[in-house]
Amino acid sequence: MTARLLSTVLGLFLLGASALQVQSQTPPARYVYVWAGTGTHHKPGKNMIAVIDANPASAKYGTVINVLTVDSLGGMPHHSELELPKSGPLFVNDFGMDKSYLIDFSNAPNPRVAGKMATVPGARSAHSFAKLPNGNTIATIQFGDSAVAGKPGGLAEFDNTGKLVRYTTSADPAFPGARIRTYAPTILPAIDRIVTTSSPMDTERTANVVQVWRMSDLKLLKTLEVPQGAADSAGLFPFELKTLADGRTVMMHTDYCGFYTLTGLDGELKIERVMAMEHPKNIGCSVPLIVGRHMIVPIAYAHRYATLDISNPSRPVEVASFQTDSTFYPHWIAKDPGSDRVIVSDQGDGVPMVRMARFDSATGKLVWDEKFVLSLADVRWPNGLTGKVNPHGVLFVP
Repeated sequence: MTARLLSTVLGLFLLGASALQVQSQTPPARYVYVWAGTGTHHKPGKNMIAVIDANPASAKYGTVINVLTVDSLGGMPHHSELELPKSGPLFVNDFGMDKSYLIDFSNAPNPRVAGKMATVPGARSAHSFAKLPNGNTIATIQFGDSAVAGKPGGLAEFDNTGKLVRYTTSADPAFPGARIRTYAPTILPAIDRIVTTSSPMDTERTANVVQVWRMSDLKLLKTLEVPQGAADSAGLFPFELKTLADGRTVMMHTDYCGFYTLTGLDGELKIERVMAMEHPKNIGCSVPLIVGRHMIVPIAYAHRYATLDISNPSRPVEVASFQTDSTFYPHWIAKDPGSDRVIVSDQGDGVPMVRMARFDSATGKLVWDEKFVLSLADVRWPNGLTGKVNPHGVLFVP
């Protein structure tokens, strides 16, 4: 073997070893947290973090190994953060009772309540969370001061003790009286921006707008109406949104499965409709997940997960569809950073369930892991709870 060939082979070997080392730095998650409860908007119940064994080699794989009772007089456990924070507590929300909690997960199988998020004077009903680069957490607030026409919500920043740092209302003089129900956030640190949607948690008809904020001081910069199609209702209820890989573009979708891009967020702002799924088959587009060039979208009332190729965001293409049965209403999805696994939950309209699937990043296809099927229709858990439990936020935990 020549010296040059030997050098090449050695280089490839070291490159491969380096890649394996990088991969091994993020081992598969050992646990899944399920933020769940027995309450509703109108009926108190228990809020809890269920800890599930997510180690495929374990004899207890897919079973509940611990339960943290967060509140015995809760309402409706709703959103947690979409990803486990790299540091600080995990924020979780009880929308029904307008209470949010901080969860210490440093001892993963034995989480504990680390505090409670402060209320916002003159505002109520926190909904979604996102971590800021400074380690603080922003929360969308659905309702503002009732003395203001439309009671528009706002955006609040909290530190890691749950203390309120600052709050800005979603009220915009250009939209007087608008019922802006600030719903979901996404952050763009590279250009000092946050974008939020407006959507209700009930049957209220609200403003179909998105809003752009300056991240550094939560100043509201612009409110944009979502373009409505002449032949469909896909523009109603701006719902969830994601910052794309360039750090400057946002993809947003509505509850009625209209898809939009937002560009020029630090300059010439533009919102453009790029896709609308067929109605009435596709309603209930929910919490999305981006994996590489793919966006996986749970569609509750179609009982399916749609995978879109968004390598060209202005022309997304559906490349795979994963059908569930009619008792499962897909709502939430999160990825294991150390494997090809995703964890999913439904929104409680059918049989409450948490399931594991595997995602093929080459094809965009999902397939069930049949060894991990957790029904919450009739539980018997370590905290003494029996009966039906409704799941919402689900997350992998190392």
